[in-house]
Amino acid sequence: MNPYEMTIGVLGGLALFLFGMRVMSEGLQKVAGDRMRQILGVMTSNRFAGVGTGVTVTCAIQSSSATTVMLVGFVSAGLLTLEQSVGVVMGANIGTTITGWLVALVGFKIKISVMALPCVAVGFFARFTGNRKLIDWGEVLLGFGVLFLGLEFMKDAVTSLKEAPAIMEWMASASASSLISRFGAVILGAVVTMVVQSSSATMAIAMTLAAEGLIDIHTACALVLGDNIGTTITANLAAIGTSATAKRTARVHLLFNVLGATWGVFLFVPFMSLVEFFVPGALEPGASKLALATYVAAYHTSFNVTNTLLFLPFTKQLAWLSKRLVRASQGPEEPILRFLDVKLMDSAPMALHAARNELLHMVQTVETMLAHVINLLQHPGEKLGQIAEEVHRLETKTDMLEREITKYVVQIVRLDTSTAQSTEIAGILNAVNDVERIGDHCESITKLARKRYDKKVPFGDKARLEILELAQRVQDFLALLHKNLLNPSGTVLDEARVIENSINAMRKRVRKGHIRRLNSGSCGVDQGLIYIDMLTSLEKIGDHSFNVAEVLAGEVWKP
Repeated sequence: MNPYEMTIGVLGGLALFLFGMRVMSEGLQKVAGDRMRQILGVMTSNRFAGVGTGVTVTCAIQSSSATTVMLVGFVSAGLLTLEQSVGVVMGANIGTTITGWLVALVGFKIKISVMALPCVAVGFFARFTGNRKLIDWGEVLLGFGVLFLGLEFMKDAVTSLKEAPAIMEWMASASASSLISRFGAVILGAVVTMVVQSSSATMAIAMTLAAEGLIDIHTACALVLGDNIGTTITANLAAIGTSATAKRTARVHLLFNVLGATWGVFLFVPFMSLVEFFVPGALEPGASKLALATYVAAYHTSFNVTNTLLFLPFTKQLAWLSKRLVRASQGPEEPILRFLDVKLMDSAPMALHAARNELLHMVQTVETMLAHVINLLQHPGEKLGQIAEEVHRLETKTDMLEREITKYVVQIVRLDTSTAQSTEIAGILNAVNDVERIGDHCESITKLARKRYDKKVPFGDKARLEILELAQRVQDFLALLHKNLLNPSGTVLDEARVIENSINAMRKRVRKGHIRRLNSGSCGVDQGLIYIDMLTSLEKIGDHSFNVAEVLAGEVWKP
């Protein structure tokens, strides 16, 4: 095989491997994306639960990068704290090692063409079944098959490299025999991973080179240490333009892997001897290709598990260090869009995940507006200029959120979406419109409160307490939406009906009381008109909230 054919074989095989990895990962995200979103959404402050979550999500979607990008979004939106995210980052590092085992046990033990070609065939023809689940699983099989075909091409091309003395001599110079050379191999592994944007590809390259005898097993393991650092580039790129907290989450990922690689280099030989206990004979001369590949996979997993155990007690310290690296800005930092990211448009489940969280952000915004409204009702004699300006600012923000979420969700339609996802898109569009209308009514009540203050027509104590009671019940409705928006319970619509019925009953009672006050002359015309308009706006907020609850109760929102 001439140099041109060898180069094409290596690069073409790598391209097929990366393409297969992406297709398989996207297929797995379509199959399991919603469930993975739910698992991340119920994340708790327990650091061990965080590690388990990171392992589970990354194993399921076969992409630590996707996990960390989602994590940056959660932290940016305030759904997770920086300290909570550290455990998930550690778990993602462990979860990503499963690909190495897949490559070692399948790619070096079984004749690839026997398995890969049937997977490609079944995966491709599944597209013609018309069944969405079969199509998604077919995409997983197609990616799996293409991935291992690429590995086969790489193995064949690498074997031929032995025929080129110049290449063999250069490869022999790349070793991990000394401390300095180990650091060099780690840096090389990090750079390769940053370039190909896949730690799995670096792992496959290291395994293949070691199995074919072009590099020794020590150098292969040093390259693997480097790919842990290189894979952090994705999260750090995703954090560009986000909040300081989101940037800190990405830095935690980088810090964790850099510190781990550092102790891994200094304790390199002892740790390799420890791993040999699990894969005996791999470090002996003449070890089989399977033993060498298995050892590299075992080293990767053992190192990441050990690194997690070492740093798990120090999650707060890692978070503190990341805060020192990324300082918060002097002014208030509150990006209007927290989740919407065009980089997620490669995957419909991830893009929908972003849209759902941005909708939650929008609900949080109108909750804040209603809290300001209630404050105005509780303190009618205070000046409200500053509060009115804040409500107006938030109403402008909800208008922008409605426009941006709508534009984003419409783009998702152009992706390869399932029937359930298309239905959910329609639900999100309806919900966004209802939430925006809630913001409009909050601003309307604020304007009415300003009018009442300017005209010096305060409500009586009875009227003020009645409308305040209604506003607080409406506040309960928004809290119910907030609680159920990402992970709707099966009882959300029943709970919504209870609140809606109580609001209707309260509205009738309040109206009757208002009429009595008008008839008795204890309430003036100006007071009465403002009161009725406030009552109507609160009632409308309840109606729009119930519309959103109906969307949440649909099957499409259930995990």
